[in-house]
Amino acid sequence: MITFLVSDLNRNPLRRLIGRTRGHLPAMQTLTYDRAFRRLQVPGGTLVFTDFDLLTDFELDAAGAIAAAAKAAGPVVRILNTPSAALERAAMLRHLHSRGLNPVEVTRIEDEKPRRYPVFIRLQGGCERPDTGLLHTEEEYQGALDALRAEGRSLRGRIAVSYEAAPDAAGHFRKFGAFRVGDHIVPQHILRGTGWYVKRSDKTADDAFAEEELAYVRDNPHKDALLKLFDAAGYQYGRADYTIRNGEVVLFEINSNPSYPNLTRAWKHRSTRHQILMERLDAAFRSIDLAADGRAVPFDLNLAIGHNVSRRRWNPLVSVLWKRRLTAKSKRAAIGWGERAEAAS
Repeated sequence: MITFLVSDLNRNPLRRLIGRTRGHLPAMQTLTYDRAFRRLQVPGGTLVFTDFDLLTDFELDAAGAIAAAAKAAGPVVRILNTPSAALERAAMLRHLHSRGLNPVEVTRIEDEKPRRYPVFIRLQGGCERPDTGLLHTEEEYQGALDALRAEGRSLRGRIAVSYEAAPDAAGHFRKFGAFRVGDHIVPQHILRGTGWYVKRSDKTADDAFAEEELAYVRDNPHKDALLKLFDAAGYQYGRADYTIRNGEVVLFEINSNPSYPNLTRAWKHRSTRHQILMERLDAAFRSIDLAADGRAVPFDLNLAIGHNVSRRRWNPLVSVLWKRRLTAKSKRAAIGWGERAEAAS
């Protein structure tokens, strides 16, 4: 059984995949972090952690406690995307750039200025469109910051990202998308547009582009480069969004909970590209599937973390009983830390 831990805010991508492919892919299920925290246990088998950008700092620590307990459980559990190792967007892009693996530079706009232009401004988390167009000078950049403040937007959590894409001879920009599932890279699509920011393909597609996209999915030309980038970023599951410039991969982001195409519609229309995608996803998910023996994996939360991941919407009785389930060891750890801090002061 493969269990995906997901945020309450982002359950639909995997729910749709599971619902549309039931019987065609290995057994999979989603489990929200909120429900896992309330149960203080997770299923055995394969655990895939996702949605780190949607978790609070306390929730991320709690997710790490789940992973640590699962690791200690031994061979009955397999973990993909260990929370303490998977880097979020800004940290990931900085890390890859510092190692010479990716040209994209990131600036945290609260307290830094970009070293070079053009850049665009966006939130670090989520998949919304950028806040700005391309900013080519320091004056344009400062004007954009002033405009954000005037609109009441906070600079916290926003980053300036260097723009590293380039159009082809016909003026088209491309964004490639490829999944990683375990040791498998599964190309999904190429999106092509005439604007600098490509979210979906425009209506300029033709037979030549359709053949280009099919060849990309069939031949998997960037597999080795993508595996290296995924490894460096700490992800064994997700989708890389990237482009190709001067023959090299330029990574934009790794989405830990990506959307999938409607594969049932693809079967109906007998799309060759989607048939290849389905076959490779099936092989990839089967490669990470670990049979569970029915045993659950319990985990502990200390009082500080527990207090900050509980929800007001929980039934009051459930909340009281849940707090009593925090282990004595966890309680001692929390109290002991307070006593040590007090003594040190």
